[in-house]
Amino acid sequence: MVIAAVCLAIDLASKYIVRSTMTLGGPGVPGDRYQVLPFLTVERASNQGVAFGLLSGRITVIVVAACLALLLVIVYLALEPRPIVGGVTGGMLIGGSMGNLVERLTRGQVTDFLRLPHYPTFNLADIFIVVGVVLVAASLLWVETDRTRVQRASDG
Repeated sequence: MVIAAVCLAIDLASKYIVRSTMTLGGPGVPGDRYQVLPFLTVERASNQGVAFGLLSGRITVIVVAACLALLLVIVYLALEPRPIVGGVTGGMLIGGSMGNLVERLTRGQVTDFLRLPHYPTFNLADIFIVVGVVLVAASLLWVETDRTRVQRASDG
């Protein structure tokens, strides 16, 4: 739960800083934009949907889906026998999901501010969620690889 709290705090603090220091652009009106690296721009945006703007304006559907996803993460944590793997992956998934959920419930939209070329704007919560999912997949693949290796050794 410490990792979840840290991820949540970092995400909400970063969104607050962006909202309080950068202007939001609109149709025909550019907002603040800062080139951080050749491939990374910080640019304030708001998103009422989920990934790629899907389900825009359907906050009830998004909140229910997020709560169901959080429930699945909690089930995963209960079944994960490796506490470090569960703590890191679960913490990132819960912290990131809660960061976006808190904004949806309190503001009706999510603050996005990181932009890569040819990719929609995103935030730190999105990074925590994606990295958490990748780590879960990698840990499950690792377990299956170990099982296969043990099975082959016992058969051989």
